[in-house]
Amino acid sequence: MPRLTQDDLNESVAEVGLREANERLQAQLIKAKNRTAALVDATKQAAYDAMLAMGPLEPVPPPVYEQNEGTAEVALWHLTDWQGAKETTSYNSEVMKQRVMRFCDRAEKITFMQRADHPVNHCVIAFGGDMCEGLFNFATQVFEIDQTIFGQYVTVSRLIVDVVRRALSIYDTVQVIGEWGNHGRIGSKRSAVPLYDNFDRMIYELSRQLLLDDPRVSWEDSAEDIQRIEVGNYRALVIHGDEIGRNGFSSKNTIVQHCNRWKSGAYNWDFRDVYVGHYHTHGEESLANGEGAVFWTGSTESDNRYAGVNLAASATPSQRLHFIDTKRGRVTSQHKVWLD
Repeated sequence: MPRLTQDDLNESVAEVGLREANERLQAQLIKAKNRTAALVDATKQAAYDAMLAMGPLEPVPPPVYEQNEGTAEVALWHLTDWQGAKETTSYNSEVMKQRVMRFCDRAEKITFMQRADHPVNHCVIAFGGDMCEGLFNFATQVFEIDQTIFGQYVTVSRLIVDVVRRALSIYDTVQVIGEWGNHGRIGSKRSAVPLYDNFDRMIYELSRQLLLDDPRVSWEDSAEDIQRIEVGNYRALVIHGDEIGRNGFSSKNTIVQHCNRWKSGAYNWDFRDVYVGHYHTHGEESLANGEGAVFWTGSTESDNRYAGVNLAASATPSQRLHFIDTKRGRVTSQHKVWLD
């Protein structure tokens, strides 16, 4: 049997020490992970309980309406920039709820007008981002909200659920697509947080989970920066709008040029139209091919001090409603739905 030297003994002791330290660190890591998981579970459960405290979710009966002959179309709701919990002299969480549900009421009336000529059985709801106001966008933001992140998480999630359920009372089936915005950012622009870790996306996921058991709703979570609408032969992109421009803001002409480059092959998915939020204004610009367009949609918010003072811009609250011919793959009619 070989004789152990002092160096051998020292090395053996060091290995034992390293192994013990490693085991101790592993145990601490597991404990930390379990504690973090417990906090996450507690947060989710608290949000879920808060959601339920706002009222039970009863099943939504399918709509009853007379079917007419003609080429069926699909309704498209582009709902964006609710800025949930933003507080100004004319806007807060309660006003947000009233305006969002006002859109649903007016969308229902317009849909029944469309049904006098042709079927409209399906609805696509594209949420465009900045559904919540967030808390990390500018230094004084904490003084311009009526709820912090937890309140925004619960209130906006429930409002999204209410919107989808309202759509289920109008249409046979509803497809939901969620894009996130800059106001959902976690931390400052310099924070090392993945873009897809975003409060908007968290709000969407809570809403999606609450609607998971309804077979008439289709809603897939996506970690992509740009979302896609595909219904029949109609294909469109949904972006928030802050993706283009060095500081998250560029001219509308720049956005159109950028989308034209996407259309020419820079973005590897063929599309016709692009839906944009972020700018809080309603507008439309044609793409270079003369067929597709970039559609800007307004906000439910009013009296935005930053936009009024810094950008010299203001807009009356509105959201967008389209009807789509899915065979020809194009928009047949569009409506700017005023909410003031």
